[in-house]
Amino acid sequence: MSKMEVQTPASAETDWDQVREWDEQYVFHVLATKDEYRSNVVESADGCYVTMADGRRIFDFANQLICVNMGHRHPKIVEAIREATDKFGYVWEGLTTEYRARAAKLIMEDIGVGEWAGRIRFLSTGTEAVENMVLFAKLYTGRRNIVTRTYDYHGWTNALSGANGMRGYRSSLASGSGEPVHLDVPDAPSANYHYAPAPHCYRCPIGHSYPNCKDENGTLACVKATEHLISSIGPETVAGFITEPAQGAGMIHPPKEYFPQVREMTKRLNVLWLDDEVMTGFGRLGEWFGYKVYDVTPDIMAVAKGLSSSSLPAAGVVLSKEVTEFFDQWRFNTMSTFGSHPLGMAAVCGNLEAMLEENILERVRDLGGHLGSGLMDLQERHPCVGLASGRGLMWSLELVRNKETHEPFVSVDRYSTYAKTEEVPASAVVGKIAYDEGVAIGAFLPNSIRLATAFVATKSDIDFGLAALDKGLSELDKYCD
Repeated sequence: MSKMEVQTPASAETDWDQVREWDEQYVFHVLATKDEYRSNVVESADGCYVTMADGRRIFDFANQLICVNMGHRHPKIVEAIREATDKFGYVWEGLTTEYRARAAKLIMEDIGVGEWAGRIRFLSTGTEAVENMVLFAKLYTGRRNIVTRTYDYHGWTNALSGANGMRGYRSSLASGSGEPVHLDVPDAPSANYHYAPAPHCYRCPIGHSYPNCKDENGTLACVKATEHLISSIGPETVAGFITEPAQGAGMIHPPKEYFPQVREMTKRLNVLWLDDEVMTGFGRLGEWFGYKVYDVTPDIMAVAKGLSSSSLPAAGVVLSKEVTEFFDQWRFNTMSTFGSHPLGMAAVCGNLEAMLEENILERVRDLGGHLGSGLMDLQERHPCVGLASGRGLMWSLELVRNKETHEPFVSVDRYSTYAKTEEVPASAVVGKIAYDEGVAIGAFLPNSIRLATAFVATKSDIDFGLAALDKGLSELDKYCD
């Protein structure tokens, strides 16, 4: 069956016009005003494709929010959830189930999280996990300050707004017509967060050029700037330095030296390294966790998304043995209503067992090499592609008006507030053409494209996505200097 062949909807009785009416009339929508929003109804999803209500089958080249690691409706995950529904409705996290115990064992032993890890607490979402990670760090250290980075994203709540180094991602409001207007939450960003520069070597935020940014000891300028920030605040007041191994919303992969130098610095300054693996965890970069790419270990780690391949809400916080030893002496007086929900824990078990059985890391590395080669070819051939970067099945493209100067199409770039602007080429040109070809890409930033696939994709699926992307980039080339 052709990837673009029209499918008959599974339920002939469904009135899709009624679905659209209810959706547009009653649901609160993100990323669009009332006038901008139009329902884009999905009839079903399977593997690395979604089928729309009009019958079109779309290759999910964004992997939704880079979160459906083992693909939509993986049989082993579906069966695990179905089995759990025969036994459970709900139990709170003060009680345990076979699924929670087995999920913990799979993470701590079978996929080899590492000797550094002591315990895991299960929660519901990535934002909740990061909130908990920051809370644990502050309780453990008795310190108030958190250092984060520009272009980082760590969650959508008001309390985490300060952790987000991208202003437009702080749960703010942005106009959709007329003059651009941006409304921040009045007390955002939240207090006691401080911003170190992102390791964005293609367009360095502090004006350096890699690899000429290193000092006589080989230390990167962005790492030196981070240490300067922590030293200026006072290390004894800093609970932790929070990072993503690869910046998911910011779409940046750091140079190889970055995390080993960060880890040396945080240990020397006695500051916890808080590792946000919500997007990179469970195979996305070709290793079980992003920190393994750099042969370092964190003090606390947050996970979600790939933990259950987003089949059901599930997240977690992994504490080092040292941090665990401290908390083992105390009662932690808070509960998460849906943390370690038995159905979510069953999904985690099915997901991780499937990953192990299918030798998923080897597959991600193979598919990632194929995807990377294809994107490097696009970079070579298209004037509008300044940089293709990534690892495993998490890649991004930097779109530029001029390859020599790195000039972006939209000057505000990663400082965007997402208020009404001129047409954004990533979505309005490349994204639209790709979708017309049957491929959905990630085009949230003004000048960047985010690409990912489910681990069950094939090389022919990826080639299909690359061909659609090629067509969209060819149109954008016309606007280059």
